[in-house]
Amino acid sequence: MAPDRPGKDSPIRRDIERQPSVLAALQLRQAEFITAGRTWLRPDAGGRLFVAGCGDGYFAAAAAQNFAERLHVAWQVTGPLDLLLGSARLTPADRLLVISMSGNVDRTVESALAAKAAGTPVLALVNSPRGGRVGEIANACISLQLEDLAPFLCGTPSYTATLLALLALAVGAADGLAVPSLDTILDAQRLALAQTDGVLHKLGLPSGVRLLSAGADRATVAYGAAKLVELTRIPAWSGDLEEFAHSQYWSMATTDLVLVVATDPALARYADDTCEALHGLGVVTVAVDTPVSPVRHATHRITLPPSDAALAPLATAVPLQLLAAGLARLSGLDPDTRAHLKSDATRFRVSRLLTRRSLVGTGH
Repeated sequence: MAPDRPGKDSPIRRDIERQPSVLAALQLRQAEFITAGRTWLRPDAGGRLFVAGCGDGYFAAAAAQNFAERLHVAWQVTGPLDLLLGSARLTPADRLLVISMSGNVDRTVESALAAKAAGTPVLALVNSPRGGRVGEIANACISLQLEDLAPFLCGTPSYTATLLALLALAVGAADGLAVPSLDTILDAQRLALAQTDGVLHKLGLPSGVRLLSAGADRATVAYGAAKLVELTRIPAWSGDLEEFAHSQYWSMATTDLVLVVATDPALARYADDTCEALHGLGVVTVAVDTPVSPVRHATHRITLPPSDAALAPLATAVPLQLLAAGLARLSGLDPDTRAHLKSDATRFRVSRLLTRRSLVGTGH
């Protein structure tokens, strides 16, 4: 039984569909982000630039690394706990970009405090108006100003908007002038909607999902696995395409779904070999590819227009968002409310003890 396509009244569907307009609007603000990057993210002599976030913020920072390094920006992505544990090595010559949509994740707050104590200038990228607790700590704060369509939706346009903001901040850190045109990316996002709908109607409910890629989209599949965890109770894992053969493969059920993201022609050759091999086990595979990077042996293909590999994660996240929402519905859960998370009061409370102790008892 294939998942029903969410109607236009579905908040998560509308949230996913609005991404081209969200990114187009944010692109009009790129000068603001470039100026912030130029002002706050250029280390002094001997200093380093750290980019810290958890969850979607971490994935977006990692997805932006390929682009930043192309600009010769030494973009050091770190989790806030790793930054906190190494905070004794921070200096006033370093710079910290901390990412938190709410500004209230415990370890992110603590790492910002540690950087501030070391004299390291901190720029916060947030979505809340004042940046929460992180906004109070940072030397400067810049907000996406993205309005939520409904409470408690999983990060969809907030993720791609964060990624675009990071690209603009990297341009500023490199003393550049502009982010490349997004025309092809926005077309790819729109096309992804129809392409993924077609694939979803052909899928059954898998026992698990394995998401694989490499390069700039290695972070995209980690993000995709996180969306599946947030919206479904289907076990989901992400990994490097090559390392899959040496690790996850050996514990994979043949009823698992394997999804590969391969918009780079060199990577697509290896992804095609992987799908061809897995076909011998009867494993269903889905490929997010392009006409110039085809994964022909995949069972199902979501083929997007070719784009710059460093910008591709802005588009390749969209099919994974739709896949997570569709599989949630197929498994009997509601991706618009994620009620299965909050209805388990004990598990929800423990989640807040793990990451946001300040919010325990608030319902947020």
